[in-house]
Amino acid sequence: RLIAQAQETAVFDERQRIARDLHDEVTQTIYSASLIAEVLPQVWERSSEEGERNLAKLRQLVRGALAEMRSLLFELRPSALENAELDTLLPQLPYAFTGRSRIPVTVTIDGRNPMPTEVKVPLYRITQEALNNINKHTGATEVTLDFAEDRDSARLIISDNGQGFDTAAITADSMGIAIMHERAAAIRAQLELNRRRGGGTRLSVLWRAAPLEDDGEEA
Repeated sequence: RLIAQAQETAVFDERQRIARDLHDEVTQTIYSASLIAEVLPQVWERSSEEGERNLAKLRQLVRGALAEMRSLLFELRPSALENAELDTLLPQLPYAFTGRSRIPVTVTIDGRNPMPTEVKVPLYRITQEALNNINKHTGATEVTLDFAEDRDSARLIISDNGQGFDTAAITADSMGIAIMHERAAAIRAQLELNRRRGGGTRLSVLWRAAPLEDDGEEA
């Protein structure tokens, strides 16, 4: 009975979190998009250039809200997260991030190879945490996300032009760093967080598949 109660509590807490995300992120993004849509005809009559800029903002907001909804659907249906490939999953996070923060993200994805679920999900979560940290702590105005994979390896690099950080001031639980390190360690990946020259932060994660063990001796 205690186990059942704990499971019910966990489900309730997760539903509450998703409800907060819907209100705080998706609803606000859609509301902002609706305000732009309402005034867009008048703006366009006054200035076509200003109208184009507002239309670009509207596209960005709608795209971000759609990506945010898809991300939340992945949270509600873990099987969907496990079945989708990273070349589909990863772009959703920057789109949603830009919709919330208005910070543009340049995304480069190289490779469409199926990856083990136990590797794919941690890389997705690390990306999610890294973008959340950038939005909350860095003051960045530009972000780049580069992901490359093949059958036996994957490399994820997320960079921003924010205020950087002082390595001496970072504690084990700062900025979600501990969570990202734990996820990387769980898949035996190398995670590095460095200050970029000229300002900003660079997060890199490198995963390589463990070599197959030789089960028998050669004849």
